[in-house]
Amino acid sequence: MQADGPAIQQFRSWIRSQHLICQGQDFIFETIDHSQLERFEACLNMLDGQVRSVRAIGNWPMGPRRTFKILRAEAAVPRPKGLEIQRYWAERGSFQTRFSEISS
Repeated sequence: MQADGPAIQQFRSWIRSQHLICQGQDFIFETIDHSQLERFEACLNMLDGQVRSVRAIGNWPMGPRRTFKILRAEAAVPRPKGLEIQRYWAERGSFQTRFSEISS
């Protein structure tokens, strides 16, 4: 198995769960879990990618008086690995993340 195999598999999982989408050649990752954001950065590093920006874009309601911040990371992955992820997203991904309704 390739050294980047686990990172590619994790990216595929995030695409299926609608945490990761593509916009042009950029990857957009959204989560409410800071540890997932750290895992995303670690996977990017394994693929020689880089996070361009991270910002809070809204709040996810979790009960009557509880919300979590939605964090959005914008990143780039160089080719050919980035192209492989984009192809997978084109086949199985969505144009919106699971948090799009709240963050728009």
